[in-house]
Amino acid sequence: MKTIKKISIFAISMLIAAFAFGQNQKVEEVEVSAPQFTGIKNAAVIQNELPNTLIKKFLKENIVYPEDAAKCKIEGTEVVKFTVTTEGNAKDFRIINSVCPMIDEEVINALTLTDGMWMPGTKNGKPDDMTMELPFVFSTASNSVESIHEIFTEKATKYFVEGNQTLFEKKNVKKALKLYDKGVTYLPYDKGLLMARGICRFDLGDKEGAIEDWTRLYNLGGADMSEFVTLLKDMKGYNEMLAILKK
Repeated sequence: MKTIKKISIFAISMLIAAFAFGQNQKVEEVEVSAPQFTGIKNAAVIQNELPNTLIKKFLKENIVYPEDAAKCKIEGTEVVKFTVTTEGNAKDFRIINSVCPMIDEEVINALTLTDGMWMPGTKNGKPDDMTMELPFVFSTASNSVESIHEIFTEKATKYFVEGNQTLFEKKNVKKALKLYDKGVTYLPYDKGLLMARGICRFDLGDKEGAIEDWTRLYNLGGADMSEFVTLLKDMKGYNEMLAILKK
């Protein structure tokens, strides 16, 4: 076992409630403050460094690379969902977007070490258990953060275009789903990919997966459907998707 040497972890944003970005927000007149990572056991105060910087450092130092993970293509954007308790502990881990099953396990193992290292979130000034999402990028390339982001965007766009051609021109839903899946691995918050993958999932009988994709799309602010009506209106699940997006 050895620590990953060439790992890039960037673009970390703490997401709470309905994927609301930022540290403090009002939700239906409830003052909400997100949990913050301190990096220090039982810390009483936030350190001078930004919490996102601290969690990135912590993960780089504690994520271990499994020797048998060479068969996994370690590239993409990992998204893990978990709850920060009022005691500053992390629990109830769920992988939302997987880069590799073995990496999923290592990410969760690293995050379990953070018990007592979180300043709990608050609602109306009172500590409260809060569910969060932590997205970050895995790349073995030595490129800069900006270059990796550009590379991932280019690859995701390629898979999106190929998926559209496969779905709408060749009518091959199963293959299109695989292409959209690859795109989502790189950009799990891309609205077009989530919408299209949900359509494919619904068509192939995975209604639960489709609803999950469309709910995430809704929580990200929805999408302008006008440009997709012609392509999607005759697809299975279109009306179900609209019902979710128009809630």
